[in-house]
Amino acid sequence: MRTLIPIGGNIDKKEPLALIEFVKRAGGRKAKIIIFPQASSLKDTGKKYTALFNTLGAGSVESLEFSKRAEVNQPRFLESIRKASGVFICGGNQMRIPILISGTPIEQELIKAYQRGCVISGTSAGAAVLSKTMIAYGKSGSTPREGIAQFFPGIGFTDKFIFDQHFRQRDRLGRLIYAISICPGALGVGVDENTAAIIENESSITVAGSGAVTIVDGNQITATDAADIQNQNPIAVSNLIVHVLTHGCVYHGSTNKVSIPKKQSLS
Repeated sequence: MRTLIPIGGNIDKKEPLALIEFVKRAGGRKAKIIIFPQASSLKDTGKKYTALFNTLGAGSVESLEFSKRAEVNQPRFLESIRKASGVFICGGNQMRIPILISGTPIEQELIKAYQRGCVISGTSAGAAVLSKTMIAYGKSGSTPREGIAQFFPGIGFTDKFIFDQHFRQRDRLGRLIYAISICPGALGVGVDENTAAIIENESSITVAGSGAVTIVDGNQITATDAADIQNQNPIAVSNLIVHVLTHGCVYHGSTNKVSIPKKQSLS
């Protein structure tokens, strides 16, 4: 089972449903979790998440601390990835992650870990880098506009999705629609704060958390003028499919159908 868990940021540490799901799927008390804190500018980010995952019952937790490409390929780091059952990438500035590890053995080991079944998760910037095409910068707004988002390569665990985070809180619908209008073969996944999209085998998506996951499907697009618009003017796109899913809802990629369960309290 290949599992990706992008989280929309701003996790409620008192009731971290997204992190609870991550720890459980990584093995619970048998989980071996490694943390990548490099996207954060705060020196104690790795220590804080280590303490949090220990509180949530993870078997072992290690934060891989490095800040320069010259420090990346230490044998002990590579060995930790090989043994890990869960990898967690912290939030901050998503550009820091590919700048540090792109093209290195540590990136290769991360991809191998995902392929063998290690659960990969990231919050905020850590969610953005999970896909091959990453939204690196952009502007807010519900209307898609030319240039509303700029794209860079992420780590590339998958090429089937483009992730966005802090989604409703920062009004990012327009930039995700723009992304899918120009990359209609990918599925747009916009994740609200304190919410996770649990993606299994690059197909089904289960929502966990207090917010929503917005799925933007461009496979049925019949027309768009995205290639012709300039100067940040609005673009047109027709036959776009959008789903807004909350806790417990499941998107079935094999059929493009959605299961919405009877409403349940999160408390």
